[in-house]
Amino acid sequence: MKKYLSLTIAFLLVFLCSCKGNEPPVHKTADMLSITNEEKSFLGCKSRLDAVISAMSSKISTLENAHNAVIKAENSENFFLDENYILTSFEPFVNSSLSITEGFTEDMTNEKAQDFYKLHSEGLDIIYNGADENHELMFVSESLVKTYTAEYDKKSDSLRYTFSVEENGTEAVEEFLEFIRVGNSTYIIQSQSERCYIEFDEKGGIICFCCAKLGSGEFSIDESVYPETQADTDSFWVLSEGKPSYSGIHTFENGILTHEDCSSGPWKTIKINADDYASAFYGQ
Repeated sequence: MKKYLSLTIAFLLVFLCSCKGNEPPVHKTADMLSITNEEKSFLGCKSRLDAVISAMSSKISTLENAHNAVIKAENSENFFLDENYILTSFEPFVNSSLSITEGFTEDMTNEKAQDFYKLHSEGLDIIYNGADENHELMFVSESLVKTYTAEYDKKSDSLRYTFSVEENGTEAVEEFLEFIRVGNSTYIIQSQSERCYIEFDEKGGIICFCCAKLGSGEFSIDESVYPETQADTDSFWVLSEGKPSYSGIHTFENGILTHEDCSSGPWKTIKINADDYASAFYGQ
């Protein structure tokens, strides 16, 4: 009997150990980080930036749409008058000129750029320089210079993009975007009008984030965090300008999405428990 019990226990131990090595795959939902491009290049890093923004945007839009659907169901005619109905949509880090970097590949040359960017240049002379995953594209005339610069740092897996215009001797940065990996699965993003801090767990689920958009003023390129920052980059960094400077703030922490918005008047604060709408992510 003892021998039988010992064999049974041994079998169960082997079975349990084997199960640990064959855990079912994680079901990826749209609000989870899904990186498919590991290429160590500017465009590869841009793909990872897109994946981070996509996961955060899905988390926010799915929860807010589900929240609004409940309000609509309760009052189908005047739901938009409900103080808890969210009227604004979340569209972070919109950059109208960033698409120009699609041609910044390792085989791009000044000769190839003449044809590739002919339509973009609007008749201006085209000058392209690229080396070590840093790219510079210029459209030039006697009085006008448009410069598009893309930088990639392999050590930190981070990027910076800038678009500047020099007209009659005066130069100004029109747009910039920075994406910095500050931990294994922790990232910060900065543009002229927005900042974001976001953490993911080892499976790609969002642990927390804070994303805010300025209502007035702008962040300066002099406040750059590329390629590596020594500053404490967390939600306090995101909101360092003080709440009155912002028009919208989205925070996710401890399973609660907090929507704060003053784009149409006084500050509106709405809290959404993600657990209440967990099923919404599986219908996508």
